[in-house]
Amino acid sequence: MAALTRNQIIASAAGTLEMLEVLGNAQGPIALSAVVEATGRPKGTVHRMLSTLVNTGFAKRDPQTGRYGLTLKAWRIGANALRDLDLVKHALPVLDKLMVDTGETVHLAVLDPSGGVVYVSKVESPRSIRVQTRLGQMNPSWCTATGRAMIAFDEEMAERVLAQTLERRTPKTVTDRKKIRERLAEVRACGYAVTLAENHTEMGGLAAPVRDHTGHVVAACGLAIPAFRMDTRAVERVIPLVLAAAGAISASMGYMLARTGSAARAA
Repeated sequence: MAALTRNQIIASAAGTLEMLEVLGNAQGPIALSAVVEATGRPKGTVHRMLSTLVNTGFAKRDPQTGRYGLTLKAWRIGANALRDLDLVKHALPVLDKLMVDTGETVHLAVLDPSGGVVYVSKVESPRSIRVQTRLGQMNPSWCTATGRAMIAFDEEMAERVLAQTLERRTPKTVTDRKKIRERLAEVRACGYAVTLAENHTEMGGLAAPVRDHTGHVVAACGLAIPAFRMDTRAVERVIPLVLAAAGAISASMGYMLARTGSAARAA
């Protein structure tokens, strides 16, 4: 067999990592055909790459259904990354309090380099009817509250996201780019984002940006709320709570301290 070139080795590794990402984004064990459809790669190539993940312990194959899923080995690597994320550590007490104050599931989300939204921490609502999500889950940023709360303050990322295909995920999904830009302008003006049944017909959300010590938006703190509970009165009640929570996390990251220091120097 001819020796692989450096470029071929890199391409092979990239393809296998793509399989890992597809498995991670799936809602559960996934069939080989679904992975082929998601990646657009030949069936034989996908099978070899999935076999590589299985043989190295990152994925498993159910012998009865033939479906593939991630193992705890993949989870441990992600958990190590979260352990080192100061943002999560600073946010946890605030997220706990926000859940208690609102009774809804609370998320801390960051932007993936692709422009998607990734949940890095959450506190689940104790209510019997609540929004079901999972850590590491990827969602679009342009039709979610946490996503809009971040890309509204990152013009370059917003334009990259809006240059992509905007899928109509529900009858209420806004796909008109001009209207989305108007929504992002509203987020910048009021400091929070609200969506209702745009990403999922039965879910809505409200989120505010989290800033680091430089004032740069690095995350979003938000609520995931069943759509039937998102009436005007409920939204108005939780807006100040979400804003206060995002402000508290920002303060723990040094944002308020930096701003106060700047003001003192200006005086």
